Amino acid sequence: MKFKRSESVPREKRARPASIDAVIDSLTSYVKGQLLQPLSGAGRWLLFGLAGGILIGGGVALGLLGILRLLQTEFSGISAADSRLSWLPYFVVLVVGVAVLIATLQRINRTELFTDRERESGSK
Repeated sequence: MKFKRSESVPREKRARPASIDAVIDSLTSYVKGQLLQPLSGAGRWLLFGLAGGILIGGGVALGLLGILRLLQTEFSGISAADSRLSWLPYFVVLVVGVAVLIATLQRINRTELFTDRERESGSK
């Protein structure tokens, strides 16, 4: 025996597929909320990091150049062209530069980047 749907039940109660406009609206809100906002924050973070790195790198380079000029001026007998120790100011600046590089690399704490992500994922 077949059952027919009675005509008294309105067709509006049946489930309709989502309209294209609703799908597009939900997709754009998802893209704005989940992709664009985090990327804009990351872009700002990268921009300030890059600008700071360039400025600090330039300052360190000028500082090392100043140390070299100071050593060449104050110890002009050592850095004369006919001296056998003319390489010594350059070596001192190289040692200072390597020491600054080592100190900088030791101060970088990469775990802080991951703990922020872990806190965000843990709070959800």
